[in-house]
Amino acid sequence: MKIIVLGGGSVGSQIAQQLIDDRVDVVLIEEDPEKARLLANRLDCTVLNQQGNSLEALRRAGCASADVFVAVTGSDEVNMVACGLVSSEFPLPRKIARIRNINYSEATLSSRKFLGIDAIVNPEIEASRELIQSIEHGAMSDVILFSHSELQIRNLPVPRGGAVIGQPLKDAFVEIDVTFLVAAIYRDNTYVIPDGNTVVRENDILYIVGKREDLDEVFRSFGKHRQQLDKVVIVGGGKAGVLIAEHLLGHSRNPLEDPSILQRLKTSLSQKNLFRQKHVVLVERDSRKCKNLAQRFPEALVVNADISEEGVFSEENLTNSDLVLAVTDNQELNIVTALSARSLGIPRSAVLVNNTNYAAICSRLEIDTVTSVKQAVINSVLYNIKRSGAQSVHSLFDGRLEVLEFRVETGSRLTGRPLRAIRFPQDTLLLAVSRGEDHWIPGGDYTPQENDTVVIIGKREHADTLQALFVAAP
Repeated sequence: MKIIVLGGGSVGSQIAQQLIDDRVDVVLIEEDPEKARLLANRLDCTVLNQQGNSLEALRRAGCASADVFVAVTGSDEVNMVACGLVSSEFPLPRKIARIRNINYSEATLSSRKFLGIDAIVNPEIEASRELIQSIEHGAMSDVILFSHSELQIRNLPVPRGGAVIGQPLKDAFVEIDVTFLVAAIYRDNTYVIPDGNTVVRENDILYIVGKREDLDEVFRSFGKHRQQLDKVVIVGGGKAGVLIAEHLLGHSRNPLEDPSILQRLKTSLSQKNLFRQKHVVLVERDSRKCKNLAQRFPEALVVNADISEEGVFSEENLTNSDLVLAVTDNQELNIVTALSARSLGIPRSAVLVNNTNYAAICSRLEIDTVTSVKQAVINSVLYNIKRSGAQSVHSLFDGRLEVLEFRVETGSRLTGRPLRAIRFPQDTLLLAVSRGEDHWIPGGDYTPQENDTVVIIGKREHADTLQALFVAAP
């Protein structure tokens, strides 16, 4: 497989690195000479120092023989023009563009194959979708959902002085009478794929898999109870804040409608009545933005204030809120706002960050939900690249691990063999199985059948090997 990535910024370079680790033939095009030089020294791929919206560069990159073209420069116009050039000149089957301007995104989504673009990735839309998933599950943690499985993954920081510290996993949770699995542990800036003998340590962050109601019980055992989020404060009236407000107030737009995940979300939560409209407060320091927000959301309370000023929460009667969402363009301000909210007794907090390294820090600071814009974009791009093999793709720990959802195809080499007899690559774990209406965590006796959907976690460099296990044998 050959993939051309246009744009060598933080997103483009990480996408390239993950694809290289998957043994994909990658060509990276970067206009900035110094950045191109550094990338050429760091990445094991061809790096071209040229403008990506020129036919000469696209020809040199090998678009004529490539399988996918990914445009993730900092310019929407360059990304769109480049995809248009590729579409008109080369027989590429798939073109993916990052487009920040939501108006552009809606225009392309409303017209089929605009400029030949097959998939639009908008940072604010992707990040907002992840935050909304968390909100609708009580904003107790980050949430990873899947296309065909009712099981989910949540992150659970081990509290200081917790009773499970120092115990092996096989003994640590025996008093919790529900079924769940610890899929991974984030520890000392790296990860562990655990087994039953892995000992829980202080400051660990556990990534646990199970059904929604079972994971709720696990969180309850750690003193974190699900509660109704009736009053939500959104700090930041930018694109992400507007998208989230639209959704919570019941006038969600097409870009947020992911039919596979969002429909499952609505179905699983309808009985709990968590999808109803909420009392929304928007806090924005720009007075002009406030006027626009007030016109757009007459049913919401719009507050013109600088959230960093002392006393804003009490003066604006926000201390009785159930959830504070800090989604300004300043990630440090978002973190401080969430910490301030928690110090005032507001039970739930969620933040938007750019730096993926902040995610673990925020979890240890007891911020409930952390969404990285950068990681949300990378997850979406990788899903659109790998969608022919995997039904969903999620990256963890800066892409060092991937959670993949596969369908067991007719003729797969796994069919009819019990799980304990299958040799998976190192640090690989089968997390969940779906068969018709049944969804469960498999044991060693599980025998894959045709059309089963499985969720598996493993190192990103093993993604192709794992996919080969589930497709039909040649």
